[in-house]
Amino acid sequence: MILGLDVGGTQTDAVLIQGNRVVAHTKTPTGDHLLETLRRSLESTLVGGDPGRIDRMAFSTTMATNAIVQDRLEPTAMIVSAGPGMDPGLFALGPSYHVVEGCLDHQGFEALPVNKASVLQASEGIQREGINTVGVVTKFSTRNPAHELQIQEWVGSAFSHVALGHRSSGVLNFPRRIATTYLNAALHGLHQTFSQTLIQILDEQGLQGPRFLLKPDGGTIELEKSGNAPCRTAQSGPAASVMGALALDGCHDTCLVLDIGGTTTDMAVVLNGIPLRAPFGIRLAEFRTLIRSLLTRSIGLGGDSEVRIEQDGVLKIGPLRRGKPVAFGGPAPTPTDAMVTLELLDQGDREAATKAIDALGRPLGWEPRITAERILEEVAQGIAESARAFLHYINSRPVYTIYEVLQEEKVEPASVVIIGGPAPQLAPYVGKALGLPPRVPPHSGVANAIGAAVARVTFENTLHADTERGTVIIPEADLEESITHRFTVDDALALARETLKRQAVEMGADPESLDISVIQKQVFNMIRGFSRTGRNIRLKTCITPGLIPEWQRGR
Repeated sequence: MILGLDVGGTQTDAVLIQGNRVVAHTKTPTGDHLLETLRRSLESTLVGGDPGRIDRMAFSTTMATNAIVQDRLEPTAMIVSAGPGMDPGLFALGPSYHVVEGCLDHQGFEALPVNKASVLQASEGIQREGINTVGVVTKFSTRNPAHELQIQEWVGSAFSHVALGHRSSGVLNFPRRIATTYLNAALHGLHQTFSQTLIQILDEQGLQGPRFLLKPDGGTIELEKSGNAPCRTAQSGPAASVMGALALDGCHDTCLVLDIGGTTTDMAVVLNGIPLRAPFGIRLAEFRTLIRSLLTRSIGLGGDSEVRIEQDGVLKIGPLRRGKPVAFGGPAPTPTDAMVTLELLDQGDREAATKAIDALGRPLGWEPRITAERILEEVAQGIAESARAFLHYINSRPVYTIYEVLQEEKVEPASVVIIGGPAPQLAPYVGKALGLPPRVPPHSGVANAIGAAVARVTFENTLHADTERGTVIIPEADLEESITHRFTVDDALALARETLKRQAVEMGADPESLDISVIQKQVFNMIRGFSRTGRNIRLKTCITPGLIPEWQRGR
């Protein structure tokens, strides 16, 4: 059996899956203490079950996202070098940012050695500030990590953790690599505590199977292997929405996916079973990163959003959530109370919900059922307007699927797949507001947990080969080898695939179900004078997001 668990802003959902069947599911209110919420969710889900039968577990967590958004990052210093032509001070972040001398050129040749004195001076200053975690980034480390490795050798023993830029991504984007490395360093301690405590809870419950965390690209990574890049687990909730929709519906046409929760609504677009991805990387608060992610958008509108009438008599919903719906003892009316009033939802205290809706609409002369109807129509219109803005954003720039295939035609959804707790109640309203036929798959209320449970392991590598310099590098794999001028694109492809497969298996992937895609391939001739002196080959390969074979076979 497979255990899937998704931590949402309002509810934590858990499922047990056998084959392609959901055999148990629970909802637990998400409390202020994440780990206690996980413990309560697991205990309620496993009641009467045999933990020994669970051979896979996957979790989607808000831990990293919350730490970033709420500014609860561990104090972290940065040591950065760039060289002539760019001022790395323009990208300063964190409480202690140090620029040191030394640089590589665009091919990875050393243009200026790293100045040891400036590095040690930076290190001493960081220690005086009481900071124990450091990120190190040099501009062209993806072509040659020597300077980052040298800095780590000089200062590493003085700090509890040193994060290196070339290991965070092989993409050539210096500012984003600085931000990504900073987050990997700043989240390291928190992630270690979370992982160790989660492992303790799982051991308490007798759960000994492989354990995975969901990433924002819609894939998973083995829990115990996730420590070197903790920011990869940020914003996994929207990715769980997409994978849940794929698992339950298939998304075989061009469809809009909406996950309507208690606090937010997450949206994405899937083209014939292939979700769109963010081509450059995810943005987390003020940080523009190189974290591989599906293309999603979240808005502050959900079943528990606050409903109010403003002074001009206009009905307003969200983005704030003041607590539970009135029907469940909360302080203010919500769309959920409107559903209870209209008897679309047979839960909670209907009399209390109706009174709250009546008090809201009475000043405008509205009967409770009319007020409730208008609330749900307003929710649907708000979601529809945001979805249209999202589609406009997609169509206003190059759109890439996870295979990096440029879509020449305008993206126009033919249907909308709606999941989340209030999906059955809101689907008719949202479908009407969008002018699209809605689909609500079975188990839509726990689709995110299902998506986390059945998502397969993903991984991505970037290969840089320079036959003039005589090296091939895969930064994410810490691989650097010598090559001759005879090194070809086919050689590069074979090396990239072999390395990616090995890493993915180390991260917990099933070697029999790897779907490897080449998402970028570029070849440049190096010319000096009037002669070709070498060839520059750039490849990006990935294990594409998808569903584990057990679920696919079951379907």
